Amino acid sequence: MSFREIRNFTECMRSLGYPRIISMENFRNPNFELVADCLDWLLQRYDDSADVDDDISTETDRVNFLKAVAQVFMSKARIKLNIKRLYAADGLAVKELLKIATLLYQATARADEDVDEQAGAEFNLSAKAFDVKLTRQLASEITQRGAAMYDALGQESALREDRLRAISRNMDIEDIEQQVHEQISTVQENVKSVERMLGNLEKDEKSLEGKIEKRRNELERSEKRLSTLQSVRPAYMDEYDQLQAGLQDLYATYLERHRNLMYLENELESHNRDEEEKAEEHDQNLKRMQQRLQKEEMKILRGEQQVDENGGDFDDFDAGAGGG
Repeated sequence: MSFREIRNFTECMRSLGYPRIISMENFRNPNFELVADCLDWLLQRYDDSADVDDDISTETDRVNFLKAVAQVFMSKARIKLNIKRLYAADGLAVKELLKIATLLYQATARADEDVDEQAGAEFNLSAKAFDVKLTRQLASEITQRGAAMYDALGQESALREDRLRAISRNMDIEDIEQQVHEQISTVQENVKSVERMLGNLEKDEKSLEGKIEKRRNELERSEKRLSTLQSVRPAYMDEYDQLQAGLQDLYATYLERHRNLMYLENELESHNRDEEEKAEEHDQNLKRMQQRLQKEEMKILRGEQQVDENGGDFDDFDAGAGGG
C-alpha cells in the first residue's frame, strides 16, 4: 500500500460519483464493509445488469461475493482480482479496487473528451462571439497598437533620411553572408547545448524514476514484512503471559507483606514509646525519693528528726519504685 495509490483511488471514486466520502484513514485498519460497498458500486457502474448477491453477513457469504465479483470482471473486463487482498480489506485491497476504478475513470474521461470536442466544434463560433472578456482584451490591444502606430508615424520625418541613407549604401554581400553564418553557427551551438541539457535531464529523470521505483518496491516489501510480523504471534509471548501472571501474584504478596511490615513497625514504635514513658516516670520517682532522703538526712544531721530504726523511708521508696 502506498499513499499515492490511496490518493488516486479516492480521486477516481470521487470523479466517478461515488456517494460516500473516502478518506486516507479508511484503510488503516481492515474495513470489509467499505471494500464490499465499493466493489458492488463499481460492478453496477460497469454493468448494471450483473446479478451478484451482496450478502456479507458471514465469512462464506463474503468469499462467495468476492468470487462472483472477480468472475464478472475477469470474464467481461479481463481484469484479474486478488481475492485474498480484497478479503483482507486493508491497504493492499486498494490496489485491486484501483484496477477497476482506473478502467472506469479512463473510459469516462475518453467519453467526456469526445463530447467536449463535438460540442466545441459546434459552438466554437458562438462562444467566441459572446466572450466578453476576450472582446475587452482585443479592444484594449487595438487601442495600444493605434497609439504606438501614431507615435511611429510622428517620427517618420526624422527617420526618413536614415532609412534612405541605409538603402542607398552599397552593402558587402560577403560580410552579410559571414555574419549570417556566424549567427547560424551560434544558434546551432545553442541548440546543441539545449539538446545536451535535455539529454542530461532525461538521464536524470530516468535515474530518479529508477530510484523512486526501487524505493517503492522496498517500501512495499517492508509493508508486507510488517504485515506478516504483525499477524504472527512471537514465540516468547506465552512465557511473557505466564511471567505477567506470576508478577501479579508476586505484587499482591509484596503488598500484603508491606502492609504487615508497616503494622509491625507501628506497633514496635508504640511499644518503645510506652517503655520510654515508663522509664521517664521511674527516673522521676527516683529523683523525688533522692530529694526526700537528702532533706531527711539534713534534718537528722541538724537534730530536727530522729532516725527511723525500722527503715520506713526505704519502705516508702520501695513502694514508690514498685508503683513506678
